Amino acid sequence: MLKIFNTQLNGIFSKIDAQLEEIEIASQLLMQAANGEGSIFIKTFDEIDYFNDFMTKSNESLPHSKTLDHLDEVHTIDSTDRVLLVGSFFTAELNHWIQKLNDLDIDFVVIANKDKDHKSHENLMHYIDLSTPRAIVPTADFSKIITPHIMALNYIYYIMFAEMYEMTQDLNEA
Repeated sequence: MLKIFNTQLNGIFSKIDAQLEEIEIASQLLMQAANGEGSIFIKTFDEIDYFNDFMTKSNESLPHSKTLDHLDEVHTIDSTDRVLLVGSFFTAELNHWIQKLNDLDIDFVVIANKDKDHKSHENLMHYIDLSTPRAIVPTADFSKIITPHIMALNYIYYIMFAEMYEMTQDLNEA
């Protein structure tokens, strides 16, 4: 089982690696807020909520990051701020946040699995596919277990964190 798990994870990480340019662009967009006078507002959904405190309060949190809890808080966001929305899937709630941010012309990044039903991801300027749409490890009864959303997000997050760190270092040297 471990060998299958490892192979499947490597496949997911390869799909994420193929999005490196989009991850770099998303990191640059978020860094515009952190290097200016703005903040990076982070809103997580469903099981991804477990990762919220790490992104905003850990030793390796995103610079100038804050948690967004309620949709009405978007009215406090100004043009110097950026938003990061992270969920396992495109739920009605995530789509509602996307619509609100678009209506208010706020720059944002979305990390989630592709929306196969409504193709919401196709209309986003800054989108990163989580690449974990289903469980990946087969069991003896032919079902599958382990849907590694958090592992994939952690991988994406550390790529973004490293990109943003490097940008900060380059700016400090200039």
